[in-house]
Amino acid sequence: MSKLTPREHDFVDSALASWVGVSTNAPIPVRALGFADRDRFDDEAARLRRAVRDGAMLTEVETARALFLSELAFGSDLFGAGVEFQLVSPMRDAEAITILRSLQRKLYTRAGANALFKPELYAPE
Repeated sequence: MSKLTPREHDFVDSALASWVGVSTNAPIPVRALGFADRDRFDDEAARLRRAVRDGAMLTEVETARALFLSELAFGSDLFGAGVEFQLVSPMRDAEAITILRSLQRKLYTRAGANALFKPELYAPE
């Protein structure tokens, strides 16, 4: 996260904030992200937001989750804020999509994507 511009930080912060705001009732794929329930997801989204805001070092899976949740918050009307993203963000869509593309180039790694699908994240309860 240290290589992000202030505007990119704003975007990720807005995206993660949306999960306790306009995206709160979205039927997000909690299980697909490795969480047992919505409460655990909410705790992790809040923790990730604090970590990003504080410039903390993130693991591959945390970085992948932050990117995926940002993509979902901005782009999906079904699972995220979608068209309402502008309600939680200081930027308009044209700027936001440019920033999202930059984030995808900076944050995506094959290891991060693979980390989201490690079997131990999906152990039955």
